[in-house]
Amino acid sequence: MFEDIQLENYLQLIIDKIQNNLLVWANLIELIIFAAITVSAFFISKFLYSHVDDLLGKINALKERKKIRILDKLLFPLVLMILIGLYYVIAAAFNLPFVIISIFGNLVSAWLIVKAISLFFPRNKMFRFLSFLIWIIAALRILNIYQETLNLLDSLAFNSGNLRISLLLIIKAIIIFSILFWLAGKVSRIVTSRIDSSDGLTPSIKVLLNKISKFLIFTSAVLFTLSAVGIDLSAFAFLGGAIGVGLGFGLQKIVSNFISGIIILVDKSIKPGDVVEIGNVYGWVRKLDTRFVSVVTRSGKEYLIPNEDFITKEVINWSYSDELVRVEAEVGVSYNSDLRQVEKLMMQAIEEKDRILSDPAPNVLLMGFGDSSVNFELRFWISDPRNGIQNIRSEILMSIWDNFKEHDIEIPFPQQDYHLRSLPEDVNEYLKSQFKEKNANKEANYE
Repeated sequence: MFEDIQLENYLQLIIDKIQNNLLVWANLIELIIFAAITVSAFFISKFLYSHVDDLLGKINALKERKKIRILDKLLFPLVLMILIGLYYVIAAAFNLPFVIISIFGNLVSAWLIVKAISLFFPRNKMFRFLSFLIWIIAALRILNIYQETLNLLDSLAFNSGNLRISLLLIIKAIIIFSILFWLAGKVSRIVTSRIDSSDGLTPSIKVLLNKISKFLIFTSAVLFTLSAVGIDLSAFAFLGGAIGVGLGFGLQKIVSNFISGIIILVDKSIKPGDVVEIGNVYGWVRKLDTRFVSVVTRSGKEYLIPNEDFITKEVINWSYSDELVRVEAEVGVSYNSDLRQVEKLMMQAIEEKDRILSDPAPNVLLMGFGDSSVNFELRFWISDPRNGIQNIRSEILMSIWDNFKEHDIEIPFPQQDYHLRSLPEDVNEYLKSQFKEKNANKEANYE
């Protein structure tokens, strides 16, 4: 499957370089000299720490935390680099060996650059990955085996049709994609913050623009990666038909939810902050995603409802056009009650309730005469459905109950009256005959 690789030649090349450049007395002496320089740099950096600290303290624009990071990260490698430079001057003047120390000097230079970059970037996985990559490239170039390493990685390859895939191609794709994906994330966050801070856009338009921008940015990162590693993008044209079939079958629900999400954002039927009711779920919309809508209930439960349900099912949006909501409370009283007093007591139940609006004004309606009660309905308005509807209805019903108890207003329960009519004459005669016959049998058995 793999091509003829050059692993044995590559290993022999490394062994020869080690034997010719490292395992000689002159180079071993240089290693001892470099160790002495490193120890000297350590103690000198400790001695200069307080002096450099005082010097940096005179820079008003430099924060204390930044100053400490500079001292901890750069002072030691900088002193070490200066001492290596002094040895170069001395070695040139007295014709001393400097091959190994030159290699270490280049490595220290790479180390110093990485430390300087770390002052401006957080130490996350991407930073460690880039640091490792810089160290590997620097080491290969210093050992003068960089091109040989590339040739070895390129020889580990196999062919798939007209496409040649080598280990070098895979590594390049991983490196480029990691860098571009990291940059795409940074750019996406910047674009998202700019869109969110725009006052001229509605919340639904902001969500739509954020989704479109993320899709375009990360898709561009993938396409640039494929192009950078030398893959002809036209070779993937045949995937169009396969993707179409996949979208029609396996990805049907995913695509349906994605399209439904775009429809919701365009028609503005649902937006973050709306109070909605779908099925048995009542809560406020926290987030619109490409696949679902996040709805948080009063109990703190967060439901992830597919976008498709908001298109195909009945949805109650309590704050679609405005947040004014009318709440009804139904009450039944007995027929012996004073209906005018009942109306007055029901209106008193909503007094001094902060959530109930005076405009539109609340009112009490006589709805009808039922089988067991006279039915009333109290209607009032609130402007904060996010804080709950059932709780304010419960509070009003409790106040009505207290008012009715205080004024002896009865709330009846359903009841029915049963009336027994006289039996027909023939039935009475039959029952009497049966009774007499039963008594006669008892007397005969007794005798």
